[in-house]
Order: sequence, then C-alpha cells, then structure tokens
Amino acid sequence: MIAIILDSNFLFAITFKRDKNFLRAYELFMELKESEVHPLLTNNLVLEETITLVVARFNGNLSYLDKIYKLFWGDDNFFQIEYLMQDEYKTVFNDLKKYTTPKRLLSFIDASLISLYQKYNADKILSFDSHFDNILKRLY
Repeated sequence: MIAIILDSNFLFAITFKRDKNFLRAYELFMELKESEVHPLLTNNLVLEETITLVVARFNGNLSYLDKIYKLFWGDDNFFQIEYLMQDEYKTVFNDLKKYTTPKRLLSFIDASLISLYQKYNADKILSFDSHFDNILKRLY
C-alpha cells in the first residue's frame, strides 16, 4: 500500500483551471490515476480549508462552491477523507510544536497533514507548499 496525502492547494488547483498550479496538478493527478496508487487521503481540516479558500477567492459564488462540493462528495471525488478523532487533535498539536520554527511557520492544518502522513506511513504528500520540505517527502 502506497498512501499519498493531499493538501488543499492541490485539491483547489485540480478543481479550478484558473489556478496557477492547475496544469501541474492535472499532470500529477493523471500520473496517480495511471499508477493506481492507493489510498489517496486528506482530512476534514483540509476539506474545511479548501471550502473556505473557494469562498474567499470567488466571493461566495455558488457555482464555484458547487464544483468543490462535487470534488468532496460527488462524482468528481477520487480520494478518502479521514475525520480526526478527538484524541488526535493532541497529536496534531504536538506535531505543530515539533515542526514549527521561525523560518517554517506551519498552520494547524499543515500539522494535521503531517500527523496523517505518519499515521498511514505515507509515501508522499502532494502539496505545492515548500514548508513540508525536510519533514515529509513532497510530490509537486
């Protein structure tokens, strides 16, 4: 089993062609599809972050919200969503403290992806954010 963790910037980019990373996200998506790597995982915090990003970038335009809905719960879904259990928030908090430095400011959501990566002994994280470098193997 080769697990790949998906970050919000990849999920946003693969959904919206106007995103600067769309072409690379699409290439990576096709490579993953052809290689049949499984599981592809994200978590509920990334879901929330991605939806918030859509609202902010498109000023609440409902048609864009509909596209992201299809990605998470509709026909466009190609990944699993893991829901953090109450006790896992402490692990995420500890990962945040462990990996955050003045030169690498992580969000709680970023730390949750580090925890998910470790939980599944993932192979890579698919993210366009370089702050995961030197912590996780990144696909970008």
